[in-house]
Amino acid sequence: MPSFAEQALRNQEQKRADREEKDPADLSGSQEPDWDNLDSWTDDGPDAGNSASENTGDSPETNPAPTSSTRPRTARRRGRPRGPRRVAITVRLLEQTDRKLTAAVERTGVNPQTIVEEALEAHFRRLKIHDPGPDPA
Repeated sequence: MPSFAEQALRNQEQKRADREEKDPADLSGSQEPDWDNLDSWTDDGPDAGNSASENTGDSPETNPAPTSSTRPRTARRRGRPRGPRRVAITVRLLEQTDRKLTAAVERTGVNPQTIVEEALEAHFRRLKIHDPGPDPA
């Protein structure tokens, strides 16, 4: 049974093979967006939701489209709102721990980030270690 990391790498390679990779810096064939119609900026159409800006509760009346006297807004990336700020660390796991993590992800459906954070938090509680707060520097 492949590890979680190996499965993710295979899935990523498969996605690349399924779609034609294009250099993001290559602007050939690109068209100027319709600055007056923000819905034309994406392929999803006007009924597609899930943008972070739509989660603010602002209606079109309180957040009007830009006029010629204002700077045009750039299109926001659709998806979930930004989560809490995280610090990147690197750890190396034993193979058996990696297999257990993969099994836990498959069984619970929870991502590895959440599993590791919950496990560390439980460990800290057992050791009675509290957050010392941000560094004063």
